[in-house]
Amino acid sequence: MEQRPGASAAELLRARDWSTTSLGARAAWPAAVEHVVATVLESPLPLCYQHGPALEMVYNDAFAELLGSKHPAVFGRPTREAVAEVWDLPNVGAAFRRVLETGEPFLENGVRLSLRRGRPAPLRLDDGYYTRAASPVRDDSGAVVGVLHMVLETTEGVERVQELASLAGSLAVAATVDDVCKAALHHIALTLPAVEVVVCLPDELAPGAPTGELRATRHRADERVSPLEERLPLIWTPLRGPEREVVQEALSEGGLAQHDDLAVIPLPTDGHTGAVVLRLEQHPLPADAHTLLASAAALVGQALARAHLFDRERSTAELLQRALLPQGLPQSGSFALAGRYEPVATGAVAGGDFYDAFTISDGRLVLVIGDVMGRGVAAATVMGQIRAATRGAAISDPEPESVLSALDELVLGLDDLWPDAVRTGGAQRQGGGFGGELFVTMLYGLLDTHTGEVTLASAGHCPPVLMPSRRTQPGDAADDHSDDPDRPDRAHIVDLVSGPPLGLGGVRPVQTVKLDVGEVLLAFTDGLLERRSGTLAEGEERLLDLLDSVPTDSPRGVCQRVVEGMAASGGFEDDCALLALGRSSLEHRRASLVVPPLPDAVRPARDWARAQMAAWGVDEEAQFAVVTGLSELVTNVVLHASTDAHVSLELDGLRLTCSVSDTGSRGLPTSSSQGATATRGRGLQLVSSLSSAFGAHRSTTGSTVWFEVDVAPPGAG
Repeated sequence: MEQRPGASAAELLRARDWSTTSLGARAAWPAAVEHVVATVLESPLPLCYQHGPALEMVYNDAFAELLGSKHPAVFGRPTREAVAEVWDLPNVGAAFRRVLETGEPFLENGVRLSLRRGRPAPLRLDDGYYTRAASPVRDDSGAVVGVLHMVLETTEGVERVQELASLAGSLAVAATVDDVCKAALHHIALTLPAVEVVVCLPDELAPGAPTGELRATRHRADERVSPLEERLPLIWTPLRGPEREVVQEALSEGGLAQHDDLAVIPLPTDGHTGAVVLRLEQHPLPADAHTLLASAAALVGQALARAHLFDRERSTAELLQRALLPQGLPQSGSFALAGRYEPVATGAVAGGDFYDAFTISDGRLVLVIGDVMGRGVAAATVMGQIRAATRGAAISDPEPESVLSALDELVLGLDDLWPDAVRTGGAQRQGGGFGGELFVTMLYGLLDTHTGEVTLASAGHCPPVLMPSRRTQPGDAADDHSDDPDRPDRAHIVDLVSGPPLGLGGVRPVQTVKLDVGEVLLAFTDGLLERRSGTLAEGEERLLDLLDSVPTDSPRGVCQRVVEGMAASGGFEDDCALLALGRSSLEHRRASLVVPPLPDAVRPARDWARAQMAAWGVDEEAQFAVVTGLSELVTNVVLHASTDAHVSLELDGLRLTCSVSDTGSRGLPTSSSQGATATRGRGLQLVSSLSSAFGAHRSTTGSTVWFEVDVAPPGAG
C-alpha cells in the first residue's frame, strides 16, 4: 500500500489491505469491530483501536497528531512497533495484554512517557504527560478481540500546574517585597505566553512611590540575569500610558481585563490592590490560562502582604544598625579607608558587628572593629555604647592599653544597667542582667600617618590580614617587594596575640605593623569566616586563597571583592563587618557636589567633575570614563529616586572613585547583562563596563552606587 504523508486516517483505512493481518478481510469484520472503527474515525478525541494478539492499530487523525512523524507508517501495524521505546514499561505493553486476557479496562492519569515522535525540539513534545484509558472490544460471542485506547496529552496543563507549585515554593521562602516580585516575574514569564511581565504595586508597597501612584517593575521573557545581578533589588518606575489605563480598568472591575496585547489581573494584597500585567505574544490570552493567572495572582498577593510586614520590620532594624555605623570614614594623606557591613538576610533584627575610624588631635587615625555576641536590640544597643565609649576613651589617651582597659569597665557596668531578671529558655534567672554572658570582642588600631606604622591590640578578636601590593595597573612604586626578600609575597594573617574579650580585663599584647605603599590591612569580624560546615581555620584559608587574586588598588574594591568571593559559596551565616586600610604613593584627594533632582542639572555636574579631575592631573581617558559613568548614575537618581544626588570624587593613588548617593527609599538599582531587548539596568551595565570595580550599598539615608577607574601615572604618555 502506498502511504501518503498527507493522507487522512479514513483514506488509509479505505486503501489498506487487511487480509494479511489478524483482522482478516475487512468484509468479514464482526459488526462490533466495524462499529468501533467507525466510532474511532468519527470522534474528535484521540482514539485508537488495537486488534488481536498483535494489537494492530487503526486510529483517527487526532491520534495521528500524537504519533508525530511515525504516522502514517504505523497505521495498521502492531502497537509494539509504533511505541517500541516504551512498550516494555509495565503500564504500556503489559497493560494492553491484561485487557486482552482479562477483559478489565484501565485508566491512568498524569502518566509521564518519553516518546520519540520526531517533533521539533522547541515544542518539547517528546517527553510529556498523558491521560490514558483502555477498554476491551468484544465480538458477537463476547470474546475479547481488541482494545479501544484513548490518549489525551496533558503536558501543557501539567507543566503549568508544576510551575504554579514551583511559584508557591519560591514565594514560601521569599522574605521581602522585592523577593516576592522577582519570583512572580520569573515564574509567570516561564508559564504564560508573555513577551513581558509587569508587577504593579501601590505607594504603600512599592519602594519610593508617591501617594496615589502605581509603580511598576518589569521582566522580559528573554531576559537573563546573572546570579550577582539577581541579588540586587529591582528598579521601580511610575506606571504610565496605555498600561495604566488597562490596569485601572481591571482594578475598577475587579477581574481580568484585556486590551490589544495587554492582559491585566488584579493583585489583592491585604487591603491594597496592585496588578499583574502581561504583554502577550498572541492575543487574547488563551482561555485555559485565565485560571492559572488568577491562581498565581492570589498566591503572589498573599506573599506580598507577608513580605510588606517583613520589610517594615527589617527597615527599622537596618535603620538602627546603620545609624550606629559611621556615615563616612576619614581619609588622611596617602592613606585611604573603606568599611563594609553585610547583614544576614534571614531576619529583621539588628546585629552587633561594628567598625569605626576617626582622627585624634595629634593627627593619628584610630581604627576599631568589633563584635557583640548575639543579635537584636540588646546587641545593637551595646554596640552603640561601646563605639561611643571608644571615641571618648581615645580622646583622653589613645594608646591601646588605656582604651581597652576603659572599655573593660564599661562592659562590666552594663550588667548593672540591665534588668535584674532575664528570661532564658523559659526559666527565670535572678541577677546579673547578662549573667556574665555578655561577650564582646574588639580589634583596636592606631595609625601613624607619617610612618605608616599601625599599632594593634586584640581583645579576643580575630587578627587582621596584611595584603601585599598587587596592582591592576603598573606604574606604582610598589608593584612588588622584590627588594625585600623577608616580605611575604601573599596575604597573611598578622602575628597578633589575642587577649581576653572586653569586660574580663587582662593583658592584650601590642603588635606594630608597618604598612608599605600599595599594601592593604584588612580587618573583619568572624562572620566573614564562620560556616556550620567548617572551622574558622578553614575559613581563614579560604579567605587567604581568595586574596591571592584581589588587587590592592583600592580599599573599597578590596571590601567589595572579599564580600562577593566569600559569599559565593552559599552566603553568610552571620553578620559580618570589614575595615580596610590602604596606602598609596600619592596624596588622597576628595571633592563633593550636591546635584538637585532636575534633568538640566546633569550637564553642570559633568562639567564640575571634568574640571575637578583636570585640576588633579587625571588623564583624559579616565576623565571620559568617570564623566560618562557619573552622568548615568546622576540621571538614574533624577529619574528613579527624585532626590538630590550627592556626588563624590576621590583620587587615591592611581585609582579614582566616583560615588553617587540618593536620599530616597527606592532600594538599590540593578543592572542587566542583556543588550537592546533589556528593559532595565543598561545604564549600570555601561558603568560597570567602563570601570575597574563597581558596587552598591544602602545607608540610613538612601542608596549609594560607586565605581572606580584606573588613572595613568603622572607624566605618562
